[in-house]
Amino acid sequence: MRKMADHKKTILADLSLLFVAVFWGSNFVIMKHAFEVIEPFTYLGIRFCLAALLLAIVFRQRLVKAPLGDYLAGVQIGVFLFSGYVFQTVGLLHTTPGNSGFITGTAVVIVPFMYYLITKKSPGLWAAIGAAMAAIGLFLLSANESMGLGFGDLLTLIGAFLFAGHLIAIAIHVRNRDPIVLAVTQIALTGVASFVVAVIFEPTSGMFSHSPAIWSAILYAVIFCTIGAFVTQTIAQRYTPPTHAVLILSTEAIFAGLFSYLFWYEVFTVQKLFGAALILAGILITELRPLIAAKLAAAKRKKSDHS
Repeated sequence: MRKMADHKKTILADLSLLFVAVFWGSNFVIMKHAFEVIEPFTYLGIRFCLAALLLAIVFRQRLVKAPLGDYLAGVQIGVFLFSGYVFQTVGLLHTTPGNSGFITGTAVVIVPFMYYLITKKSPGLWAAIGAAMAAIGLFLLSANESMGLGFGDLLTLIGAFLFAGHLIAIAIHVRNRDPIVLAVTQIALTGVASFVVAVIFEPTSGMFSHSPAIWSAILYAVIFCTIGAFVTQTIAQRYTPPTHAVLILSTEAIFAGLFSYLFWYEVFTVQKLFGAALILAGILITELRPLIAAKLAAAKRKKSDHS
């Protein structure tokens, strides 16, 4: 009975993570529409500051009791998060929501190689194969008429490397730090830094005077893509393996492409579809290989125990 209950919790956790991926994927199109009216860093500043404020109210007691080290770790993580959003946001101004989603998804493939630079632990042959497939897919997805990487796609790729650094920074610090403090700090830093950029480079008049449609887009991102996604991911990962979580969240790229096709009317040529398929295959190979290897090793141990 207990195993059945645990299995049900795992299924519910996986489904909740799938909804997180849907919200994140849809937000590429919503941001693209919003950036036609609102300045990008004004949008990011309002979004992340509102999210940080609401989270701080909910978790105020934990934040007050947290040591300085937790906040310093959160700042380090937040630098990667903010930097990633800088390049992703500016890149989105010069590319399609679908391209942005698929290219951002390559962060999952980049992580093992960046982690190798830090730990000197080889990511393995399958990770290299996955990275090669993703690289070829990236070229097919975004190559322009001159067979070069588009400007917006190049910026988004730099953002993907920074998001990969963000994931590694979390993995390093979350072992010994309060995840709530890390989350609130990185979100707050991203919001404040975005406002600073907005004040310097964007018009300040009417910064908060926007139509109901723009405020709806901002609140959608605050509630579903920031606070909701964080809380859901934190709870869900108590009941599902990390391999499940990363794999399910990587479907964000699929939903970004789907919503871009439905609502941005993005045209996916055979070349772009093949490129997107290669990126997804590279992500799947990178993430599924450790899970398959672990299951094969467990089956081998079980067989040797019986014999």
